[in-house]
Amino acid sequence: MTYSQQSRQIASAIAVVAGLTLLLRIVLKFEETGSVLGAISYLSQFFTILTNGFVFLMALGVALGALVSPRSAKSLTIAIVGVGIVYHVALAHLLDLSGLALLADHGVHTIVPAMTLIWWLFFAPKAGFRPSDIVVWTIWPLVYCGYILVRASSSGFYPYPFLNLPELGVVGLAQSIAMLCLAFIFIGIALTGVAKLVSRGNDGG
Repeated sequence: MTYSQQSRQIASAIAVVAGLTLLLRIVLKFEETGSVLGAISYLSQFFTILTNGFVFLMALGVALGALVSPRSAKSLTIAIVGVGIVYHVALAHLLDLSGLALLADHGVHTIVPAMTLIWWLFFAPKAGFRPSDIVVWTIWPLVYCGYILVRASSSGFYPYPFLNLPELGVVGLAQSIAMLCLAFIFIGIALTGVAKLVSRGNDGG
């Protein structure tokens, strides 16, 4: 498996945008905390930031010629698209941002997800769908949920309401995690269908 020159160029652009956006988020948080490590520690609690970080690493790897398995690339694309969808459906209207804060916010929630989706749909190698892929798509959200629950057990900070164990209880938490996994599966199935349409369109052209 090899990446075309155009695919690597677009991956380079994604790496630059994601890297600069994450750096901006750290700088803005540093202005609040006065500590680089404190800023990184705080931001590392959020699925959005961690997923953007993984996208940055993947895109940088592709740009440098590293091989990323098609299934891993798809799983990460599903995750970052999920970030964008949740933000624009449920969170964007709750925020009143301006200036660099607005730019940084849309960088991780809009620009990087859109660029990654375009790269994956039109330029990334793809593997045929297998039923076991559905399990693969849920690995990262499940790992994140476990990571946050362990971390929050000592810090007391839950970055998202749907993971707030003290308020939800065990049953409510389990339902939230199940819904999260179902959302990832739905996005994965939808992207699989869209990719097939794109492939047929390219073949027909």
